[in-house]
Amino acid sequence: MCCAAGKIKLPQLREPPEPLKTLLAGYTAESKHFLSNIRKYNSCFQMTSFGAEVITTHFMPTFKVKGQIYHKVGSLLPFPNGQHKFLQMYFIGDDKDELDSRCGISTGIKRCIAFQLPEILHEKNHLVSLFKTAIDMMPSDTHKIVIHADRTPAGEHVQRFNAPTVDEVAIIIVFDQFKPRYIVLHRRNVN
Repeated sequence: MCCAAGKIKLPQLREPPEPLKTLLAGYTAESKHFLSNIRKYNSCFQMTSFGAEVITTHFMPTFKVKGQIYHKVGSLLPFPNGQHKFLQMYFIGDDKDELDSRCGISTGIKRCIAFQLPEILHEKNHLVSLFKTAIDMMPSDTHKIVIHADRTPAGEHVQRFNAPTVDEVAIIIVFDQFKPRYIVLHRRNVN
């Protein structure tokens, strides 16, 4: 990684909390198992799904991507009677059901290890706390967003503010031409 000839100084990494520190040390049989299966455990706790066109070659064991990479964040809550996936697993509410869902993602996962890790994420990961607060603040499905496709602010291109034609909408704001934005979460309405 380039440090711009020493101009960029990265802060020292903080020591991971227990039990993650012990699992990363590699001294015990449990931590050796964790390290050799770390990608599987990472998959069990990811909040988004990774998407890209992966190039597979038989020459070198290198991960290559062609085109763009994206991470998809689904809804915070599943459809009624639907399976919890990715971020939704953090909010199942029952530790045993959450553990069952995580262990069902990959083979070779030890339940005793997978049981220890969510507590760290709930305590230390600010995004998990933020999403948990958002879910608690959404008591009903009465929210709605109104997009007036026939209204365009003065001086703006007519098609810049078209109504979306898909179920999911994303936006990328380049540079600092706009003031800071808040991310607003809305519960999915299945009606």
